[in-house]
Amino acid sequence: MPIRSPNGECWSGILACPFPLRLPVSAPLRSISIASVIFVTFLAAGLCPCVAEENASRTNLAIGLLLPPDEPEVGSLREGAALGVELANQWPGPHFTLVARGRAGQWGSDGVEAAGLVTEDGVQGLIAPPDGSASHLVLQVSGRTAVPVISLCADSSVSQTGVPWMARIVPRTVEEAKLLFARIGAKRWAVAVAEDRAGRETARDLRAAAAQGGRVIGNIIATKLSGMNMRQTAKRLLKDQPEGVLLWLDSATAARMANALRQVGFTGTLAGPGRLQSEGFLRAAGEAGDGFLVAGLPRHTQAEAEHQRFASVFRSRCGHDPNPTALMSYDAVALLTAILRQCGARAPRELFPLTFPVCGASGILVFDALGNRQVNLQLYRAHNGRFIVADRGQQTAEGNGE
Repeated sequence: MPIRSPNGECWSGILACPFPLRLPVSAPLRSISIASVIFVTFLAAGLCPCVAEENASRTNLAIGLLLPPDEPEVGSLREGAALGVELANQWPGPHFTLVARGRAGQWGSDGVEAAGLVTEDGVQGLIAPPDGSASHLVLQVSGRTAVPVISLCADSSVSQTGVPWMARIVPRTVEEAKLLFARIGAKRWAVAVAEDRAGRETARDLRAAAAQGGRVIGNIIATKLSGMNMRQTAKRLLKDQPEGVLLWLDSATAARMANALRQVGFTGTLAGPGRLQSEGFLRAAGEAGDGFLVAGLPRHTQAEAEHQRFASVFRSRCGHDPNPTALMSYDAVALLTAILRQCGARAPRELFPLTFPVCGASGILVFDALGNRQVNLQLYRAHNGRFIVADRGQQTAEGNGE
């Protein structure tokens, strides 16, 4: 029998979650029996539509975003999260506010700012940025305060911290690299990564993926965001004559390095993470970006309406298409608002590990017991100024627990 939401929207079939904003009826559960278990669990926990009325009395729910000023994608993070809160507030129920903190300073400033979000600003959920060091500091604060964290960091170490109320919304570096190594014929690779801890964590994950895929990584060079001679760095990367080069960098630095590699005569394969799948990267890379390969998320038909809604409003507000960082920041807010709408009188942390699907602009958000997003990645190739599916007949489920 169809079940209706408090605002009259009909949910037919199995109830995956009682809020139509983010949780579609046809979410990709593994089987009807599992879906039924989830349904019964919700009923046993009292998570029926009437909870919306209880949550509506909690009129000011704050979401905290750690925003280090030196984060390369700081603008995209802010824009995506702000739009997520704005659109969430168009639906009945609690009102959400976004509190962003971040300041320049010595190591540890991010930890102070993350703690301030909880102790001074009273946020009920935290969003950790892509930077690994900052993300780990947020998780330390979360471990002491029991405030849930949605992380945008792809490092494997994020899910090894032991914080049970954490979810990682982006694919892991290992997953993306495994797809690239499996689908690209090149055997010998060189890698450009960021400096400091972020680069070390990335390099560790890439080496692990290469070992599993029977690939060899020679040079791994840490690349500065600015002040580096890219042509000299490109020549260092090519010292061992690799067949392919992975540019695991922010979009601006990756574009500069791609240009430098082509200028010094490299004709092999260039590839990188899904966060480079943007018009901004391709504009900056120019001709050097043609043929560039990334491991990205496929468009999900059940999430297409949410994606179009987000992208349309984003373009009208910001004057350009959203990049993957803005998309993931938006979905981090979508996930947190779904959690806070559902928790009722319980602490939000008690909903972890997350066992229900949420419809985000990047697809259906489903997580394993460690908080890693379960994804089917797809290979994309840059062609004529945009990314297209490299092979429409193949996808990979590596790393998604299937």
